[in-house]
Amino acid sequence: MPKRVTGSVQARLPPSGRLHCLVQLLSLAAPVRTCEPPRTPRMKSSQTLLSVAFRSFVVLFLLAAGLASAIWLFATSPVPPSSVRTELKRQVDVVEVKPAPVLRNWVGYGVSRAVNSVDVPSEVSSIVTELPARIQAGARVTQGELLARLDEGDFRRQYEIAERSLNEISTRRQQLDVDEANANRLVELGEEDVRIVRDELKRVQAALADGAANPREVDLVRQRLVQSETSLTAARGSLQAIPSSRKLLDIQEASQTASRDLAMRNVERCTISSAIDGVLESVEIELGERITPGRKLARIVNLDSIEVEVRLPSSARPSISVGNKVTLTARGAEDRSWNGQITRISPVDDPASRTMAAYVELSQSGLEEENSPMLLAPGTFLSAQVESTYPTPRITLPSTSVKNDRIWFTDDSGLVQSVPVEVAFPIEVAGSRSDRRLVLKTMLPSGTKVLIHADQSPSIGTPVDVKVVDLDSDRSLGAGT
Repeated sequence: MPKRVTGSVQARLPPSGRLHCLVQLLSLAAPVRTCEPPRTPRMKSSQTLLSVAFRSFVVLFLLAAGLASAIWLFATSPVPPSSVRTELKRQVDVVEVKPAPVLRNWVGYGVSRAVNSVDVPSEVSSIVTELPARIQAGARVTQGELLARLDEGDFRRQYEIAERSLNEISTRRQQLDVDEANANRLVELGEEDVRIVRDELKRVQAALADGAANPREVDLVRQRLVQSETSLTAARGSLQAIPSSRKLLDIQEASQTASRDLAMRNVERCTISSAIDGVLESVEIELGERITPGRKLARIVNLDSIEVEVRLPSSARPSISVGNKVTLTARGAEDRSWNGQITRISPVDDPASRTMAAYVELSQSGLEEENSPMLLAPGTFLSAQVESTYPTPRITLPSTSVKNDRIWFTDDSGLVQSVPVEVAFPIEVAGSRSDRRLVLKTMLPSGTKVLIHADQSPSIGTPVDVKVVDLDSDRSLGAGT
């Protein structure tokens, strides 16, 4: 048995030996108050193996003790009494859907224009000599009312010249009638003279044959016959020239008559009047101004009848026909709406904008005199909603029921489910901008309970209590609870 090292021996150890003793004291489980001198390498290896084995035994013992304690505690623990807790289900607002006939409202745009409007041009070149003070833009005028008067002096002189020429032609025509009568008389006398001279020539020739006359007498009678026939030919020529002269006079008379009528027409054109009842849109002349033919003097519009060319998508053509109802709306501080019908449809689509044209005509008789705020002015930009011709069975939902092209509904077990849907088009309800409905292209089974507020829908698979809401009777739905 090794001897204990006394305090005196420990005091005599070198510093390195003291450090080695301190390490051994810390590594042993039981405290050792003595320290041995340094040992050989074989002794150190044996001591290390013993230390590891001891530590492993301690760890395994502690683990076994802990496991045994846990098993014992679990086996002997008391069982608490069980209690069933009723889970409160969330209540949601739903709408029970079913297919119903829906008339699609096609949305288009257009600009109003007056059906009856006219540009007042100048037809002659002259100077403005009269312009009534009330003839200004915005003034109401009646058909035939004086708008302006031009200088007509030159045209009146042309009229007088043509009139004098016609009088001269008339006089010449009368003279021609006299000449014709005289020519007829000369022809008659010439024919009589020729007949007498011929008879005389026959008598002289007979006397010459009997020896009672000489050849000289026969030549003299033959000479007279030639003179008579010459005079007769001249008279007939004068008579035959009379129809040509009369035709020439007819042509001259027609020309002068046209000149006179044109001059009179130009005189009338110097008085510029309103062609229709309406309102002056613009007046583009001033007093003393020289105007040329074709110059626009004023523009008049009649507000009793207004037409709107509505541009619609080309895809609307199969469902649009004449007579379809149209609601026209002018946006502004206060929206105004007019109801009308399609009166005609253009047969050609615009390939650039992929639109078609439908025309709506509105009657405004009497509104201008009443100064009604519903008077539609030409040039107003309008949005149009056109009803389709044939209704189609569709599912209609509130706009709040669709989110990211999905809807949430409850199945037969009361659990929340979700499916994707495709929206066909939106519609407005009762003319309100906020109360919008979405018409689905996707068909749902009749009776499906769709959650109204998709933004506040519970997670898929969550059990809920449903509250069926009638949208037609409840316009002020709150958020789901």
